[in-house]
Amino acid sequence: MIRSRLKPLARAQGGAALMARPSLSLLTRAFEEELFRVAEILSEGGCRDGTRGSGERYFGSSMISIDLERLKPWFRGGLDEVAVERFAQAVDGSVRVRLRAMRLARAEAVRRVPNRLLGTAHVETRIRLSGRQLHIDVDLEASLSVFSGAGGA
Repeated sequence: MIRSRLKPLARAQGGAALMARPSLSLLTRAFEEELFRVAEILSEGGCRDGTRGSGERYFGSSMISIDLERLKPWFRGGLDEVAVERFAQAVDGSVRVRLRAMRLARAEAVRRVPNRLLGTAHVETRIRLSGRQLHIDVDLEASLSVFSGAGGA
């Protein structure tokens, strides 16, 4: 009987890394959670009549601002220009970050127009770096319809 030696178990490290793979600039899910936890959110919007008889529409904008100093512990090598630029590129390329920002903007629109149903939303997102601030801008436009809230009774 031949016995082979097994490799020891690998030790898992809890989500303290910014990038899942530094060479690919992928954000970890834990970092994405932290990103939105420290974010400041400013939203505005309202209803207007659409063009060419398209009915009433909601137009809104949300700006999600992240002060990178609040994320400093997540940057292993510090907050130098290269790290900040790589981080901004990783956020810009993250579908999950964009989707979460869009969902946040849609939730804000629903909160602003109670008793109305939001139709399909047309969304535009822009991610930009301004010094040590990362800004995610989300513009949202959606059709509105009346919601009675009666629940079919």
